[in-house]
Amino acid sequence: MRCLIIDDESLARQEMRHLLSVHPEVRTIDAASNIKEAVRLCQRCVPDIIFLDVQLRGESGFDFLAQAPQPLPPIVFVTAYDQYAIRAFEVNALDYLLKPVEPARLANTLARIHGDAAHVPPQTLLLLLGGAVRRVEWTLLDSIESEGNYTRLVLGDGTSTLMLRPLKEWLEVMPCEFMQIHRSTIIRLAAIREIRAISESRREVILGNGKALLVSRRYWPSLKQALS
Repeated sequence: MRCLIIDDESLARQEMRHLLSVHPEVRTIDAASNIKEAVRLCQRCVPDIIFLDVQLRGESGFDFLAQAPQPLPPIVFVTAYDQYAIRAFEVNALDYLLKPVEPARLANTLARIHGDAAHVPPQTLLLLLGGAVRRVEWTLLDSIESEGNYTRLVLGDGTSTLMLRPLKEWLEVMPCEFMQIHRSTIIRLAAIREIRAISESRREVILGNGKALLVSRRYWPSLKQALS
């Protein structure tokens, strides 16, 4: 696996090199301190994953995304600031790591793109709730519901947030305790409080937050088996 670190701070680049060096699947580590250098490295040899800082001394990681050769490999933002998390996921970042980077979080990120562990989910989510970015455990999330190009994430206490991320992308990263019950809905199985038959062939689940969601006939057999 070839990694590219883009960070304007020398110590930060050294730290990421050290953290990555203990992983045997990482064979090559390139580093750049600015966008021009990073673009040149990408053109010379496309990396398998890019670790990208947000603030780059007069530039930004988002500027790099606009200038980098396409298609891009998976992008992982690495920053000391949590306020860019929503924008990062809107540009389909694989992950968002806060400095100082925890070795276990980095290992989880690498596992998601390496070998058979490519779909290991992130351990937590960064969500914009109440005007602030919060790190939320998957177990606090009850449902993910499609709203056009957006998805609404609903927590157990009823609060929710919209993200510019289609439902199909959540299907690739959600933990096994989540299941799709409709073409536009994913739920956490443990959040189900009740299942009601609303007709001979239609059912709905009632979640712990009181929300009622339709189960389509296509997904009912899988849901029934998962709950048995």
